Amino acid sequence: MQYLSVQEFTKSPQAVLSSLSRKKKVILTRRGKPSALLIKTDDKDFEMLNNMLMQIECKKAISDIRAESKRNGNSKMSMKEINAIISEVRANAKKEK
Repeated sequence: MQYLSVQEFTKSPQAVLSSLSRKKKVILTRRGKPSALLIKTDDKDFEMLNNMLMQIECKKAISDIRAESKRNGNSKMSMKEINAIISEVRANAKKEK
């Protein structure tokens, strides 16, 4: 795995993309911290890799929502409380139409 600053990448992007064939992935950094991940792909594997990345993004979003819920104290809500909020939102949405 190769780490490369965004500045270095902008100086020679073609060289970095060429090196992906050997390295398989490059981590771009900004101020020394990971900022982006370049992954080698081709027409054959693109759709599969894209679907896998979307699954990872969904799992991260769920994890973020759960963490936010814990911070807000919403993680201890009962189903009755949740359903009451849903009903209220739906009723308000109907009123706005």
